[in-house]
Amino acid sequence: MQQLSTNSIADAARYFSGVLIKDYGGVGGLKTISVRSLGASNTGIVYDGLPVSNMQTGQIDLSQYSSSFVESIQLYNANPPGVLLPARARAAAAILAITTNTFQPRLSSKKWEAGIKAGSFSLWQPFVNMYFPVGKSAALSAVFESVNSKGDYPFFINNGDLSEKTRRTNSEVHSNRLELNYVNILKDSSTLQTKVGGFTSNRGLPGAIIFFNSRSVQNLFNDEFFIQSRYKKIIDKRTSLLASAKYNYSFLRYVDPDFLNNVGGINDKYKQQETYASIALARNVHNYLSLSVAADFSYSSLLSDRNDFVKPNRLSLWNAIAADYHDKHFQINGSLLYTHIYDRVSDSISSINRDKITPTIALSYKANAESPFIFRIFYKNILRIPTFNDMYYTLIGNKKVRPEYSTQYNAGITWSKTLSTQIINRTNFSVDAYYNLIKDKIVAFPSQNLFGWTILNLGTVDIKGIDINAESAGKLSPVWNWFLRMTYTYQHAIDVTNPASDSYKNKIPYTPDHTGSLLANFSKERWSMGYSLLFSSVRYTLGQNNYFNQLPGWTTQDIFISHDLNTVYFKTTIKASLNNLTNEQIDVVRNFPMPGRSFTITLLFNNL
Repeated sequence: MQQLSTNSIADAARYFSGVLIKDYGGVGGLKTISVRSLGASNTGIVYDGLPVSNMQTGQIDLSQYSSSFVESIQLYNANPPGVLLPARARAAAAILAITTNTFQPRLSSKKWEAGIKAGSFSLWQPFVNMYFPVGKSAALSAVFESVNSKGDYPFFINNGDLSEKTRRTNSEVHSNRLELNYVNILKDSSTLQTKVGGFTSNRGLPGAIIFFNSRSVQNLFNDEFFIQSRYKKIIDKRTSLLASAKYNYSFLRYVDPDFLNNVGGINDKYKQQETYASIALARNVHNYLSLSVAADFSYSSLLSDRNDFVKPNRLSLWNAIAADYHDKHFQINGSLLYTHIYDRVSDSISSINRDKITPTIALSYKANAESPFIFRIFYKNILRIPTFNDMYYTLIGNKKVRPEYSTQYNAGITWSKTLSTQIINRTNFSVDAYYNLIKDKIVAFPSQNLFGWTILNLGTVDIKGIDINAESAGKLSPVWNWFLRMTYTYQHAIDVTNPASDSYKNKIPYTPDHTGSLLANFSKERWSMGYSLLFSSVRYTLGQNNYFNQLPGWTTQDIFISHDLNTVYFKTTIKASLNNLTNEQIDVVRNFPMPGRSFTITLLFNNL
């Protein structure tokens, strides 16, 4: 994380292989993640051990999650490791797990860090983290961050003789995030973790640049509050318990004065609430075998001030049984997940019920302890439940839309070696080939006009791909260290729904064949410098793969340099970053230009 120029989790997640971040530009622009072309609604987000959800849209905006206080982010295509997991952690096609640095009960003194990040386009991002031990086995911590940016970056509209250089408008963002954390190791060695958080933002929504019209007056207001808690207890030498609970309240207000209707625009308000609870029990029945059961419950509701809104409520139940076997050669992890969904809406006494059992199994093999090779395969079947917007959004929703099913097959090999040479200390290399099939893909397309869309089960998508990862580190001299990481993904995702369709066997929208990244870091004593690169090949904006729907490929390059200054009482880090070094203009989403060259300066003070 320290080797990247990042403002949010989305900026860091781009460096995973197989990941596509759909980015509408700017610091506060909407950013969603899709893994191996399975879609943003098929990617689950786990934040400090508990799932994050949005029943209204099914997609989590990663721009809300700062990278300032993150200890690690991890991406799982199969199940997360271990058997003591909430059942819901097995209910997504892929999982992005975010772990913050706020739960550290072993520290014995007060710790703090504070900093500010400033940069192009009036970026101003102060943050602070305070840590207070409470007795010998408990701790309190608080984190706060504010992000403010005008976002008026320049861009170029290329249209021959009528080309012009202009600036992005209505791209400002003002957001604040506050979290309070408590962790306690009890006398029986059980652990209690509680997090209380709030997020508020006011964002302008820059519009698409079409026919030189850059006017946009849309605004999005978010207010969110959540409280979550996890309790883990070792009952005996072989049995463990994990209990989790969460309450989340989310308010969203969308304003569009330019929308053509008889009331002078849109000023819609939505209130979403969710109550979630989980309990999981795991037992080591043998030195090599562990079993677990888990039961999760969720109740969600969505209210709106629209007169024609149906006020949906959803009861969700997940039940899972899992087994984990490991010996000197094999590790096998399998699970069966039962999902039950019950919906009720205010305009009808009828209800909607859905039930499904989905399996996952993963196997890895290592010949012996000294072997550098690990071979692995996995199979995973998951359903994606239609969101509230899919089913109930006014004039658009379709109550009869069916769940979306995704089936994944993966085979891979990893080579990892610790070397005795000075130049290269360690290196690892992995290759994974995968095949995904999505059935009953939920799609939206315009019917009578641009404001009257239809939601249908229209698609079957065939996805084949290869992920390649390589990482190495070592010393160029006794004082110079180096680190290198490369990723590459080849992916061929096509629509195989209807042989008579114009888009049959064409690539699905916004899915490039080739993507990749490069990270390089060099450090000497208190100095560190780094280079990073991201690239993407040509994409298509619609299912018809013709010249008019084509978006060109792109490459971005970033560099940074940082220096540590130590004093008696605290350490200071100064970091300067230059992003999009070549000032390449790109559209990740058509007609939504991304920022060109920009800089950030970070000052960090801490006594860690």
